[in-house]
Amino acid sequence: MALDLEQLNTGIDNVHIDVTLDPQFCRRTLNLIDDLLKERSTNKRRFSDQPSTEVQHQLEQFGQTCSHLLINSIYQARQTEGIVRIRLLELSLIKFILENVQARAEQLLQSLRHHLLDNETGGHQAQQHYERSIWLNNNYNRLLQKITSDLFNQLYWAEMGEAKILRQNLFGQSWSLPIDLLSNPVLQNKDWQDHDMLVQHYCLLSSEMDHPYSYACLNERIDVWLELILEQFPVKSDNYANQNIIEMWEGHLLQFTWKDVNDNIQLLFHTEATQQQLEENPERKELKSLLQHQQNALKFLSHAIQEAGIAGHILAAYETPTLSEQYAQLIKPYVLYQTLCGELNLDQVWYKLQLAEKTRPLRRASDKPLSKTALQEAWKKVNRQQKQLSPELTYQFILHFTNYRRDLKQRHLIHREMSRLRLLTQDNDIKLSRANRLLYEFLEQQQTEPSLESDMSARGHVILKADVRGSTTITAELRKRGLNPATHFSRTFFDPIRQHIETFGAEKVFIEGDAVILSVFEQQSQPQHWLSVARACGLGRAMLSVVEAQNRFSVKHQLPILELGIGICYNHTPPDFLYDGDQRIMISTAIGDADRLSSCSWKLRRYFSSKNNVLTRVMVFQQAEDDKFKGEKGMVTFRYNLNGIELDDNAFVKLSTEIALKKAKLKLPYDFGHSVFFVGRYTDRKNNYHQLIIRQARVCIWRENSEVFKPTDNIYYEVVTHPRLINAFKNF
Repeated sequence: MALDLEQLNTGIDNVHIDVTLDPQFCRRTLNLIDDLLKERSTNKRRFSDQPSTEVQHQLEQFGQTCSHLLINSIYQARQTEGIVRIRLLELSLIKFILENVQARAEQLLQSLRHHLLDNETGGHQAQQHYERSIWLNNNYNRLLQKITSDLFNQLYWAEMGEAKILRQNLFGQSWSLPIDLLSNPVLQNKDWQDHDMLVQHYCLLSSEMDHPYSYACLNERIDVWLELILEQFPVKSDNYANQNIIEMWEGHLLQFTWKDVNDNIQLLFHTEATQQQLEENPERKELKSLLQHQQNALKFLSHAIQEAGIAGHILAAYETPTLSEQYAQLIKPYVLYQTLCGELNLDQVWYKLQLAEKTRPLRRASDKPLSKTALQEAWKKVNRQQKQLSPELTYQFILHFTNYRRDLKQRHLIHREMSRLRLLTQDNDIKLSRANRLLYEFLEQQQTEPSLESDMSARGHVILKADVRGSTTITAELRKRGLNPATHFSRTFFDPIRQHIETFGAEKVFIEGDAVILSVFEQQSQPQHWLSVARACGLGRAMLSVVEAQNRFSVKHQLPILELGIGICYNHTPPDFLYDGDQRIMISTAIGDADRLSSCSWKLRRYFSSKNNVLTRVMVFQQAEDDKFKGEKGMVTFRYNLNGIELDDNAFVKLSTEIALKKAKLKLPYDFGHSVFFVGRYTDRKNNYHQLIIRQARVCIWRENSEVFKPTDNIYYEVVTHPRLINAFKNF
């Protein structure tokens, strides 16, 4: 598995990738780990209980901060290193948690040992420290896994929230790393062979490397068995191919074999699920065939297990959890497993149990007095049933083992990738790495509103020019009726637009009766708002909605209607400014470009006004070389823009870096060549999501008195605003 970290810069040691996390986040997380260790190592709150209200609040705050870090990283990633930057943050968070949970636990143990050696510690207090120290040593791995799990759960919910939606919208991927990483018990545990972990999540295995029931031996054998089973009992299903499967992380390849995919193991062996499907659909012959193959596969596997001499070990492994609960976990599960499979003497183990009960009396109300009978009966059951494993137990074992192997592979791979990172904490290292532009910083930044006052930090800007047509006619009609044009336009046009300007993070540049010029800035310090083109497109659509509402009012009261033509242009540099006294005047080439895009040729307007079923509101034409008419205002190209929005090329290129765009082709009426549509989603300043549809079409050659116009190689972009087209892409 490659996570593409090689494309990142190596740090100041020329080996590792330098990373630093937000200092306040690190301090709060270390305090949280200390509080979790304190609570989880006391008698009151160990493994089954929920954290206290105070610690739970800290956990939730940790999750919220992780969410902020992820969201900031996603916005930055779109403009910098791409999705690998998000992976870098996720790996850094996992590494930070794993390393510091263990480090703080070691500090706690050292502190307890120091108190035990302190002569001034009182008798009762010394006894408490001693008991706590013993408990920590006996439950060390389990405690670390529990605390790591508490933290990973919060990180999981952070990944599942806004960050997931944002990744999908900006990159077309819901996940940058597999989400099941955070629930992987083997990754959470310090020891990949920890017996308590195996009992709880998988099945116990022998710890002896050369034992036939050890992981190393089983790993090779089970690979051979599965290949033979697939060869002798091939299954057919829509969900399975008789070949190696490459599991997809939404576009990222994870080179695991088909044996590591849970669904494949279920397809080969899960007779119960197939039987249930067959009962619901008895007419499906392929299910009958699949069930027969699964039953034969289980028989083959059961026979192979018998031949390998490990049936008794499997039975012992699955009897151990129940027996351990019966004996109130007074003795390690692995000792019980060894007893049941005959590796330890039963009487000697029973003697140890009795001694353990004397030193640690039963404390739970549900605990029953110890009885040797339970141990003896379990031993007899293992010896009796090992001659023939049940199909249910055979399936359970192969599923648990392959899941464990998959999780173990995942652990090794993630640890390998994390070993390439160095989390910098020393100020001198951070300064040196930052000065050499080698440092990857992940900070929880305060969100502030952009302003023209901070234009020097702008990365670039978008200009939106709206050509307002019909305002003069409406003004004249209102005055003729003795009405106030100022209050009319303020209430029905300018006030609603002002609200949308705030929602989409725009600034007013120039507003008068027949023209509105707005700008959207991107600040260097606010990557979460690097969506200037997408938001300008959304603002344009909102302005058209305002005009549509006003026109409904005008029609109702027999007033002339308004029309808009909107042009949107992007410039990757900050604008310049002149000052007329205290008034600042923006200078930008994008203003003139947007003005041209917002225009509508009288010739094209007259031509298309007589056509029905025109679904495009923007069309661009090029004058024919032999045509005497050379366009309006000396332009070689001229456009139809009636209640439409046109983007320039730079704006579309910028938009494609802001959000993930899905692509589709469609032939429209009066579309002389197929249009290409790009569909994506973005957020406004209030974190509301909006769909955006862009139409890419070819500039056509205009000929007078013609009905067919030849497309050229030049293209233009329209923000789709026609309701029928918007509805067509609603669920795209």
